[in-house]
Amino acid sequence: MLEIDLGGFKGVKHPLNTMIKGLSNKEYHEAGGLSSTRFELIRKSVRVFKFRHLFDTWKPCFDEGTLCHDCILTPENIDKTYIESPTLGLDTKKAEALREANPDKIIVAKGMIEHYLEISKIVNEIVPFLKYADKEVSFFHYHKDADLLMQARPDIYIRKFGMLYDLKSTKANSQEEFEKIIEPYNYDLSLAYYNDVLNLCGYKTNLELMGWLCIPKSAPHIPFMVRVSEELLEKGRSKYQELLARYMDYIAAEKELGEEDMNLIISDLARYKAHSYEYRKENYINVA
Repeated sequence: MLEIDLGGFKGVKHPLNTMIKGLSNKEYHEAGGLSSTRFELIRKSVRVFKFRHLFDTWKPCFDEGTLCHDCILTPENIDKTYIESPTLGLDTKKAEALREANPDKIIVAKGMIEHYLEISKIVNEIVPFLKYADKEVSFFHYHKDADLLMQARPDIYIRKFGMLYDLKSTKANSQEEFEKIIEPYNYDLSLAYYNDVLNLCGYKTNLELMGWLCIPKSAPHIPFMVRVSEELLEKGRSKYQELLARYMDYIAAEKELGEEDMNLIISDLARYKAHSYEYRKENYINVA
């Protein structure tokens, strides 16, 4: 098992090219490498990604999708992570007092944990293979050319079959509705990145057993699955590889020109050029 000390990542040390169980969400994100969500920082600018530690402060905060996610995948950790407010609202004095007394826990409205644990029972009944899956396991791989720690934390992975699924709490109520939001939300990028990091770590994946397990946010919360096509996975791969190449090109130019080269910095920070509504409409640029 290869292990290196990545001093550039706050001295965090993790075993590489292996599946790590039991790493907390906080520990995973504090590793400081390139996760699927951090590609959005590179999209904004390489400099934003370089200084990601300024934006990456982890703190417990409530998100209904995260609660749904945790109740399905790691119900054994719910009591360690969440605490219910005695009130339905989260802006009450009682909820605020509870938050102050439990700074390391996420405060949720009364009845929500029970609600999502019930949904979890339904999902596990409909999708029985979940009980065989490794859930929220972490993978780290060192990209030598980019000098970056690549990290992935797939929701559902069954090594024996190469099964890889991402769990999504979604407004979509059907496969057709979900298909329309995959690309705008970059779900294709995330899945391709998970797939490739696992492969780089020496773990197999199977395209026929890869995609998304979707839990509609609206009742009756009927779960459904969507498989990814080779074409869509390749599109997601091209998205993240383009951003990774942008990062590598910038770092190479920075070494040649210097870290404070004005033209280089402007070319990165001001990539986006504004146009008039008429121009955007004429040239099929987003006019929303």
